[in-house]
Amino acid sequence: MATLGPSLFAVACATTPPADLAGFGRAATGLQSDVAIAFAEANRLTRSVEVDRFVRSGAIALSERRFPPAIPPEVAVRWRTSLSDLARYGNLLATLTGSGRGGTQTDAFRQLGVQLASGSTAANLDPGVAAGFAALAGALVDLRAQATARDILQRTDPDVRKLLTAMAEAVGADDGEGLRGTVSSNWTAALSAYQRTYAVAASEKAEARQRQIVADYLAGIDRRDAQLAALAGLRATLFGLADAHTAAAAGSSRPFDEVLRDVDDRLGRTEAAYRAIDKAGEAR
Repeated sequence: MATLGPSLFAVACATTPPADLAGFGRAATGLQSDVAIAFAEANRLTRSVEVDRFVRSGAIALSERRFPPAIPPEVAVRWRTSLSDLARYGNLLATLTGSGRGGTQTDAFRQLGVQLASGSTAANLDPGVAAGFAALAGALVDLRAQATARDILQRTDPDVRKLLTAMAEAVGADDGEGLRGTVSSNWTAALSAYQRTYAVAASEKAEARQRQIVADYLAGIDRRDAQLAALAGLRATLFGLADAHTAAAAGSSRPFDEVLRDVDDRLGRTEAAYRAIDKAGEAR
């Protein structure tokens, strides 16, 4: 009897799908909102920095090119498209059943693989992300006919993990790398403007103005910290989503629940933090 247990367990794992494969697609969709907020805030910050530089330059020729965004539109589009394609993959996962071997099911994954291989989802976004999508596309195209849910998860898991890890690294391991580094450097420039104006106000002993500059400076620090924390959380969630996919491939019955809650909770906290900062600014 002792030798039958592992065999029965292996059969069960091979035929029973995780309970909530739909969570992967929902989490990827949630990350699209997360990224949109982070990019919008980064661009709003950069515009304020460029306005300060433009005014101090003494230039009189006003043009759009003098106020470039921190995240160019084409980069933002690539991130949105990448996360959208992850959501498409996740939505297909949600259609999987454990015991049935569906040719239609497998064909849908293969078709997505063909589309990913022929598209330019991650072109010029990051070499690692582009390689990750190429690997996932290859894994999907090569799926054998009538593969089970477990077959698909196990076949794609190494490439899904590679892709999500590359996206997390593109966000940046710390505030000196990737998107986090871009945002952090822009904040350094933005906050230095307050330091300059405070020095002038202090030399003039303009106490009311000094207090206002200090208040604005501290509000800027709050917004910087909120934004960098949101990006750090985005990176952590991408790693968490990779772990959830691996857990699903190994047979976990609830791999995406915690990741999905984390995405929703963090997005809510980020939005609340920005609203509080904006409200405080309006009150001043």
